[in-house]
Amino acid sequence: MATFKATIFTGGKHIKQDGTTNIKIRIYHNGVPQYIATQYYINPEYMGSDGTILPVTDSCEELNFELGNLIQRFRGSCIKLGTDRTRKMSCKELKEQIEKTANPDSEDIDFVAFARGIISKTVKRKTANWYESSLNALINFLGKEKIDARDIKNKTLEGMMEYLYAKKIGKNTDRTTEPGTINNYLRGIRSLYNKAKKEYNNEDYDIIKMPNDPFSRITIPDYTRKRKNLSVEDIIKIRDSNFDRERTNMSRDVFMMLFYLMGMNMNDFFSLAKESYGRVVYERSKVTTVDNKSRFPLSIRIEPELRKLVDKYSNGTFLSYFRMRYSDPNNFLKAVNRELKEISQELNLGVPLSTNWARHSWASIARNKARIAKADVDFCLGHVNNDYKMADIYIDIDYSVCDRANRATLDLLKSTSEKKEEKKELFCLQE
Repeated sequence: MATFKATIFTGGKHIKQDGTTNIKIRIYHNGVPQYIATQYYINPEYMGSDGTILPVTDSCEELNFELGNLIQRFRGSCIKLGTDRTRKMSCKELKEQIEKTANPDSEDIDFVAFARGIISKTVKRKTANWYESSLNALINFLGKEKIDARDIKNKTLEGMMEYLYAKKIGKNTDRTTEPGTINNYLRGIRSLYNKAKKEYNNEDYDIIKMPNDPFSRITIPDYTRKRKNLSVEDIIKIRDSNFDRERTNMSRDVFMMLFYLMGMNMNDFFSLAKESYGRVVYERSKVTTVDNKSRFPLSIRIEPELRKLVDKYSNGTFLSYFRMRYSDPNNFLKAVNRELKEISQELNLGVPLSTNWARHSWASIARNKARIAKADVDFCLGHVNNDYKMADIYIDIDYSVCDRANRATLDLLKSTSEKKEEKKELFCLQE
């Protein structure tokens, strides 16, 4: 059976400037100690060797009472776990379980507090925003900021879906929440819920605080990706447009650079810092594999159309203009997308234009107009193809596939006069 005792550390780094040190509860189990910090601090001279506070301070009686209660809570948590479980645990594992169960309200698992903790530690901004919007949708539906994780049942999720399907979007409109949005929210909640199960359940020792699997009995609406394809004529219209505002012209140029780069996404574009022998080489920041073992570098030749814009926005270093003006890719993305909406309105494109349209449009034009094979389009976009994983082990990467596909696609944007000039040059060479 584990033993518990109040103790202190008196080494230099443990002593605060006021001369006090933190009182810790030592757990001794299977011959190994672990320590849990408390909220209490004391002058080292006032701590007895038996773990009690010496009667040299007025607060000794109160402090001994508080520490005694804390030790009893920890011991009670250990007893609840049972001897069969605890004897198989390391001292560190026992400490972790006690910390999770010793608080008075530990029987309630606050899903909102847990989820917000996950959000605060999530490095990727888009993922954090996805979690936050999903959590807020659940909070808005239930109408409370504290939600016990075990109260999230399949009926709760079904009710949330019904609520979202009926919810009107905006004022004076009959539009309701789209299935894709509901899909997004529920997948976000499911991801957070599964993280909570991993945190609070310990199958190795039969500790199951969250036994439910509410997502197993609901059907999450399918998400159908919206088509975001512009015609060749629309791409040319954007390329040849000119606006009074500098930032709008910059956004036009960014859109065209993304198109010339075979639909590169904005996060990767913002991170480009150099070129190598007339090419840009990078790895996609967004991947579809969990372990990233299937990631591969992409290499894109800088075509003449792109070269003009690269030179325009490079001041000493590659595309430095954007990094000098914007602190991070998210601010850059917002600024560009805001202006692209204005461009769409001024050119009467009739679509909510964003940087994503460059990627979708390049893929669609490459396949349907330049007649590039689907597999090659997939390769150019940097997608991991699970159907050819074994083949990819043996086949060397040939970037000339990308070069030919991109050149064929960009040639479709050439004006009639440019095409005539090329034919004339070719004729002269043949002569």
